[in-house]
Amino acid sequence: MAIGVVACAPAPTHASPCDSLAKLDRSGTTIKSASVVAAGTFRSPTARRRTSAEIFNAFDRLPAFCRLQAMISASNDSRINVEVWLPINGWNGLYLGVGNGGYAGSIAYPRLGEAVNSGYASASTDTGHEGKSTDTEWANGHPEKKIDFDYRAIHEMTLLAKAAIYAFYGKTIRNSYFASCSNGGRQGLMEAERYPADYDGVMSGAPAFRWGFDTFLSGQLDAFRNRGGKLVIYHGSKDRPESTIDYYDRLVSRLGKKSVDDFARLYVVPGMGHCGSGDVPNDFGQWLRPNADPQHSMLSALEAWVEKGVAPGSIIATQWRIDGDTASGLVRTRPLCPYPEQARFNGSGNPNDAINYSCR
Repeated sequence: MAIGVVACAPAPTHASPCDSLAKLDRSGTTIKSASVVAAGTFRSPTARRRTSAEIFNAFDRLPAFCRLQAMISASNDSRINVEVWLPINGWNGLYLGVGNGGYAGSIAYPRLGEAVNSGYASASTDTGHEGKSTDTEWANGHPEKKIDFDYRAIHEMTLLAKAAIYAFYGKTIRNSYFASCSNGGRQGLMEAERYPADYDGVMSGAPAFRWGFDTFLSGQLDAFRNRGGKLVIYHGSKDRPESTIDYYDRLVSRLGKKSVDDFARLYVVPGMGHCGSGDVPNDFGQWLRPNADPQHSMLSALEAWVEKGVAPGSIIATQWRIDGDTASGLVRTRPLCPYPEQARFNGSGNPNDAINYSCR
């Protein structure tokens, strides 16, 4: 697991000035900027009209943070843009890597924002190209850029983030996590397979198995398991989860159920669409909020598994009147059960309350 100083309380200060990170020396890495962003002053370069409440947009309420912008040349044709965000105060001792949707092409600012808002140091990358998430023309005639997208950019981002965190806070990370959905879910599994030491825990949502160019997921998680890594996968039942279920079933077939239970869980979310949505309880910690608890947050449950050895069981999913808007009012809750179990109504009590269901 991660090596370092175990801190029970958030770190109150940092060890080095933010601008000193401009001198961070890593082969192939150019530091473009390292500066403090004052509380509430960040404006997203990719800002657009807010379309859904669950997507973090409260940049005007963010605490102060150190913003590191860098470009990594992992090959002669690599231009991997990376940002690392480091809370000035209140760091929880954890690093959270975040992924991308579609074919990436930009920094995931909402994911960085929600991470820092919850006390994490975090990092995001455009995976080596700039453009729309639906565009693939950049890959034509550029095999190195395909490698960057398939797996290398996230790994290089992670190495830079860990170096920056150590330089800034003067201590190593307590634990490292990766959480993302869709292509980001694929990225998380790829990290666990190819670079098992990068993350202690991976939360992979609706992994897009066919989004790679030349490198695809293999299911080889032995090294990740052997070093104590923990994996949680989720997929909506209305989002064609067959490939994800097959990935998990092949793990069980090859390693045995007991071995898989020691390090991996799969949750198929009834009635949920892609990464969320659906007129069902579909909010279970895939969107970061401060002070989340393991009973309601899959990421917090993953952290409890990694840090306390408490394996996740059922996790309560919530349906709000407006998806992602916790102030809009609660509609109902349901327990999400580890596959292949399903939530069954106990036969009495309020059917809109998770307490009246059991996994079996």
